[in-house]
Amino acid sequence: MNKENQLVFTGIIFIAMAYGISRFSYGLLLPYFNGPLQMTNQISGLISAVSYLTYILGLLSVFTVFKNVQPRDDLLISALLSLFGLSLLVLSTHYMLFGTGVCILGFSAGMATSPFGYIIKEEVTYGYQDRSNAWLNTGIGLGLVIIGLVVFFFKGHWRYSYFTFIVLSVLITLVNYKKLPFVNMGHLNYKMDLRYIFYGRKLILSTVLLGIGTSAYWTYFQSYIYETDFKQWTSLFWVTLGLGGLLGGFAGRAFELFGLTRIHIFTGLSLAAANVMLILTQNSMLMAASTVLFGMIYVFSMGVYAFWSSRLYVEFPSMGIIITFVTLAAGQFLGTFFSGFILEVTGFRGLFIVYSILSLVTILFRPFAEELEEL
Repeated sequence: MNKENQLVFTGIIFIAMAYGISRFSYGLLLPYFNGPLQMTNQISGLISAVSYLTYILGLLSVFTVFKNVQPRDDLLISALLSLFGLSLLVLSTHYMLFGTGVCILGFSAGMATSPFGYIIKEEVTYGYQDRSNAWLNTGIGLGLVIIGLVVFFFKGHWRYSYFTFIVLSVLITLVNYKKLPFVNMGHLNYKMDLRYIFYGRKLILSTVLLGIGTSAYWTYFQSYIYETDFKQWTSLFWVTLGLGGLLGGFAGRAFELFGLTRIHIFTGLSLAAANVMLILTQNSMLMAASTVLFGMIYVFSMGVYAFWSSRLYVEFPSMGIIITFVTLAAGQFLGTFFSGFILEVTGFRGLFIVYSILSLVTILFRPFAEELEEL
């Protein structure tokens, strides 16, 4: 394995920890700990929503508090916070402490979002950077596969599952400590000019809607399956979601073949379809197809929006990163905050139909080739 591929692999397993294991395990294990921790739908939705706010704070901290810190060190701080947050989850006996751990994990995931982008820019050959960044996002899928298998093995004993996640995270942190390179800080461009924010007004609207449209699925799709005849297979549905996420790594190649506008429309249509397919009928194959499609398109779309922002904010790459991920997280915060209340009123079917429509609206705010050329 050459140096560049080794770097991408290191990044994939780190993202598997920071996102898949640490951040998204909340939705998978929600049906198991909400009773013992006295959590209602409103409380679980509120905790998830606040974690998106701390995710935004973690993202912003890289460009403010930690902007003079090596990207490698940013990632190691993120890893330590992940371990601390997971430890709180294992020790929790009430939703307040548990929620605190979830929010810390949100912050740590935010810190992990941008540093790898800078490392790849410095260490990977120009022309392969888009593909490398796209494959990094497949770490989300890998993490989902891991947590699905762990939860299936422990049959819903969530404390054992989270303890296993801690052990895996320690191993991943040690690998990254040994393999992550130091980069030339002089090449990093943290400059921003707020006058150029509205170059990306379509990007902003589209990412907010994407965040809203995906939020209910992440938080409640396992809870929905838990109420069907297939509740014994809930963790395996999470595995199929992760396998779909691994396929999302082909976003870079798809961008080269079809262009940004076409694949953006494809992602909006596919996310809407995944939401509807989940509740269309209680057919295990259709539900599994929904999870594969959602996992693939979620990771795929992260690549799409990264390509879009990098071409809009060529002179201010930091601003492009912040706008993309902050607006995505803001949409997820809004969507998650209201999802618990919508669920109480409409039930699962109404919830996923509403959010499928919001996913579909993203295609109205898409990049046009001529606009990208002008920029």
